[in-house]
Amino acid sequence: MIKIKHEGCILCVGCSSVCPTNAIEVVGTRMQHFPERCINCGLCVKICPANVITMCKDAEKKADIQK
Repeated sequence: MIKIKHEGCILCVGCSSVCPTNAIEVVGTRMQHFPERCINCGLCVKICPANVITMCKDAEKKADIQK
């Protein structure tokens, strides 16, 4: 799973545009993560110019279980 540090987010919506499962969307004035849609691909982390999206340790464990 990912975490978004909302204070530093510049609302560029890059994360939302690269997400293959639409797990990140603009809701009001912030980016909202929908963990039930997230496949832990990490594309959002790589594209974020503000570096406010990080992968949580739980995501690594979950990804290992799915393999």
